[in-house]
Amino acid sequence: MIKTAARLISYALLGKSDKQPLDIAKVRKVLILRNDKIGDMIVTSALLRELKKNYPHWQIDVAASSVNRDVIAANPHVSDILIWDKQPLLRDLRTTIADLRRRRYDVIFNPYNRFSIPLLLRIKWLGARYLTGFAIPKYGTSTAKLGMFDHTVPCDRSRHILHSYFATFAQFSLRDIDMRYELFGVDAHAAPIDAACDNLLRTYAGLFCLNFQGSNAQRTVSVADAQRCCAAIAARYPRHALLVIAAPGTEARAAEIVHGAGHANVMLAPPTSHILQLAALIRRCALVLSPDTSVIHIASAYDRKIVGYYIRTDNYHWFYPASSQYRVILAPGLTLASVSADETLAAVEALMEGETAAVQAVG
Repeated sequence: MIKTAARLISYALLGKSDKQPLDIAKVRKVLILRNDKIGDMIVTSALLRELKKNYPHWQIDVAASSVNRDVIAANPHVSDILIWDKQPLLRDLRTTIADLRRRRYDVIFNPYNRFSIPLLLRIKWLGARYLTGFAIPKYGTSTAKLGMFDHTVPCDRSRHILHSYFATFAQFSLRDIDMRYELFGVDAHAAPIDAACDNLLRTYAGLFCLNFQGSNAQRTVSVADAQRCCAAIAARYPRHALLVIAAPGTEARAAEIVHGAGHANVMLAPPTSHILQLAALIRRCALVLSPDTSVIHIASAYDRKIVGYYIRTDNYHWFYPASSQYRVILAPGLTLASVSADETLAAVEALMEGETAAVQAVG
């Protein structure tokens, strides 16, 4: 009964009248919705570039969050960035949605692969002439059957999410698609980081970095496991400095990891108070270890060697490292409860010896 009611409500609220066929020649203004996380915005940078490359006359705007805006603040492919943070529906209607609706976008891309009536209502009220997104099943129906969408494609959960993003624009016949990520504006934040790295490289042959903090507790490498991993890597590569990254609020844990590793070449990373400072640090490192996909995506933008720790969800398939050399350590379940130093060291050795990308399980 609840499912039937939700389905009927969806049909009633999420339809659209006066639909018109797509006329690509008349498209001028495009809005990409991306008001979520940093990593998602980095991944979307490839889509922004390819749209602008194929249609240089388009005005491409992005609805970003306060959290991820800095990632594209200097992006030359973006005309305007509009902040859309989470707020109550009525306030949204009076402010952000009203503003976006007045801009009268020809095309809006909804990248969210979830069926949420409050979310979909917000997107419908933006008034896109042409709305594209994913066919997400729920309530015995699918977003593909909602009248608000002009075009949907299945979100392929077995491949990188960019394949699905580009599939939603298939009718636009994008040519020579390049899926590399891009970051702009890093140099403006790099001076203190570069100075610190240059100083370290007077003593060490190269730099590694470890980010132990995930997006939540289930995706975070424990202090004890991080200590063991750092000790193993430091002993194997004494001529490299291993920098432990401290996200805001994790400084004490980072210091505990450094102290517990027991090697002089394990040390705290230079402080990074801005996401582009973190990018400046990562681009100076030969190898990056992280359970957080934001860090993994930054490292991918610079084609660094990557060891990625992933819990066992399809997030691995969607957001695997987009680098030419990486190893994925895939947990047996939905938490990084135990990360093996032996497995980690084996992954690092494989990358340093130039082996190709592979997946292995956490022991």
